[in-house]
Amino acid sequence: MELVGWLATHYWPDPRVNWVWLVLTIIGFIPMVLYMPMKSVKLRKIMVLWIVAVGFGMVVSFLVFMVPRIMWLISYLGVFWLLLMGVAFLVNARWWTPRLFIIGGVVQIAAGLLPLFIPGLLYYQYLIAAAAGSGGMLILVPNK
Repeated sequence: MELVGWLATHYWPDPRVNWVWLVLTIIGFIPMVLYMPMKSVKLRKIMVLWIVAVGFGMVVSFLVFMVPRIMWLISYLGVFWLLLMGVAFLVNARWWTPRLFIIGGVVQIAAGLLPLFIPGLLYYQYLIAAAAGSGGMLILVPNK
């Protein structure tokens, strides 16, 4: 779903794409909420981490189109999300399969920094986010 969202964002650069992301986010959280045993303190912390991180990101993604002071961030939303998700992966590593989440976090942070250091890549930030974000999720596949 993350791949679909980033491709949609790249090929349909419109503020309304945030609504597509909101729907994809809800769909993505449904299995997490349904199947994650909330009796475990560790798993509750993971759930809260992702709700806070994604919730914060969604609020920022909507606000950048409404608040003039932060509209400059519109040009960097792919970078913003890669850095945010990379940091969330690293925090998640405190509680679950550290090696996999550290690798995923580093991949996303490195990909997020790439367009900042090579400005010519800024146009491709959503495609980079599609590759790195989906790659970060695929790294978790061996997770047991």
